[in-house]
Amino acid sequence: MPPRLRLRPPLSRSHVVVTTPRTARLPPACLFCSGGRRRVGFPAAVSRFQRAVSTAAAADGMPASVTPAQARANLEAALCELQKHAGVLTNLPRLQLAIRGLQQQPGHETIRVAVLGLANKNDSSRAGQTAKELLRLVLADPLKSEEVWETRLAVHDARQPLVVRVQGGTVRLSRDGEAAELLVSSPSLKDSNMEFLVMESSLAMPTAPHGFEGQTETFAETVLVPTVDIPASSDGRYTSVATPVHQALIVTDGILGAAAVAKMPLLESKDEILAVVQLRNRDAADLAGCSFVTYDGRSSAQAIGLFRESVANALAYETRWRQSGMPTIIDWLRAGAANRTDGSTKPPVRQLVASVLRHALANIQDAEAKQLAKTNGPDAGQLPAGSFAALNGALAGWAEKAHAELQQQLDLAFSSRRWRKLGWWKLFWRVDDVTMLSAGLVAQRFLPAAEQEMVYLAGRFEEAARLAQPPRPDGEPASLVLYAAPIVLTRSADTSPPTRWPTHIAFTRRYLLDETVPALQALAQKLVLQTATTSGMTTALAVLTYLSSLGSYEAGAVAALGLVWSLGRMQRQWETARDFWESEVREEGRKAVRSVEASAADTLDRTRAAATDEQHCDRVLQDLRQARELVRKAEEALQQLQ
Repeated sequence: MPPRLRLRPPLSRSHVVVTTPRTARLPPACLFCSGGRRRVGFPAAVSRFQRAVSTAAAADGMPASVTPAQARANLEAALCELQKHAGVLTNLPRLQLAIRGLQQQPGHETIRVAVLGLANKNDSSRAGQTAKELLRLVLADPLKSEEVWETRLAVHDARQPLVVRVQGGTVRLSRDGEAAELLVSSPSLKDSNMEFLVMESSLAMPTAPHGFEGQTETFAETVLVPTVDIPASSDGRYTSVATPVHQALIVTDGILGAAAVAKMPLLESKDEILAVVQLRNRDAADLAGCSFVTYDGRSSAQAIGLFRESVANALAYETRWRQSGMPTIIDWLRAGAANRTDGSTKPPVRQLVASVLRHALANIQDAEAKQLAKTNGPDAGQLPAGSFAALNGALAGWAEKAHAELQQQLDLAFSSRRWRKLGWWKLFWRVDDVTMLSAGLVAQRFLPAAEQEMVYLAGRFEEAARLAQPPRPDGEPASLVLYAAPIVLTRSADTSPPTRWPTHIAFTRRYLLDETVPALQALAQKLVLQTATTSGMTTALAVLTYLSSLGSYEAGAVAALGLVWSLGRMQRQWETARDFWESEVREEGRKAVRSVEASAADTLDRTRAAATDEQHCDRVLQDLRQARELVRKAEEALQQLQ
């Protein structure tokens, strides 16, 4: 029987079996993983708002403030749900790596870096040697003589993958059939918890598999999920293992290598992928605008050799080392991998989660577009603006513009002169103007253009429904498109009839005017009355003190103490209330836009289903909407992660 691999391979893209995890604990899925993982609990998230604005999209709000541990657990739970329900729409190895990183100690996550020697057509034998030499220069300690791990790294077959862990100073020899592994120590990357995968690679621009829908593969995903061939048996057969990493170094040599990496889209992932070209006699000024960095491997090796020969060569070492370009590469690695003493998440872990969610959303949008293209065939009816896909794109554009309008208009409103009139020291003569100023702000700045554009877009939806549906035998026009009214918890849902267009924005505006503005006005009056009462009482006490045996200084101190304390309390409470009201207006606007988008999308899907009568496409689109909602929840959890 062939020897069993000690390091378990992950699930590749072509051999993915999605199962339902009972917990957030995942089995090791790549060359780096070994040992058990500690289970992390998922604390229940407490909703900030209890009022539902409309559909389900308006009811699931994230908590106002959570602890770092809760934010981390919320993000881990969201990613586990995404893996459970929409794993086929994600890059599963990278998603598993992201979940596993969140299960580690915050600020001390293990960062995995792939050092890929880019092979070219003319000379592919030097690619692995160049990658190994670069890693040796990065990890070498000039204060020590040549160590054992450097010798092991030099004699290792560059065609075979090698795992290098920056932990200790010992060398671990692998048995037959296992991936080689080295444990090294490095002064430049100490306390960084880094792991390197050194291998040759022939990078090519990815192409989507024929007939596979709903998933796209980018160049960054190809680089950050290298495929490693591990011997599976003694007869020469190999098993391809997808090994996800957080960052990657693309190493090449010479002018041909520079020309190869110059064509790669590296600027889009500059924090995750760094192209390194070994060039001798390089001119940093001429290469300033390139998308890659250069270094002189011979000069770097000579610098380390000089310092190891004698400490007196420190100046020559420093000069050659800086001129070689190696500090730039080491700084790039150390910037993301350095341990955080404040317990915050390392940037590569956050970038990995954001990249996974971004690519998952792109796959969802691609799948939706293909499903809508199938639905909008020649038999779907004569539709305005081309098809239902065009209407879906118009809805997405409206949502983007609405969010931008909400942010811009509220920023202008809360920085305007009218809002500054409600400063805490001005409440004594402007306490009766709180309602007028705040209500005018909401009425004029709270999504006026987005509401008008939604009415126009609803008219396009109704026109599409009329043209797509066949005429009735009795000659009556087709049924109009109706939208669900916002849900009010204080009244029965049956009392809210459907509307001709989404009214969530107007409903939210009325809620702010009828509920929050009067509360702000009442608080202002209460604070003014409390301040005046407290100041008056302390002044009366000061007068009584003056009339007694104490002097004028003691009486003045009592009056001043009461005045300062009452004004300070008024300032703290009013500024806190203003900040809370600003955040509530922003949050309610965001929920209103999401609710309008969800209601319009649901109505558009029902209209398209009635026009095409394709139940299969409806189920697929429903699953895609569920996946989109899971991605949105994960993005909100990521925003709260420190």
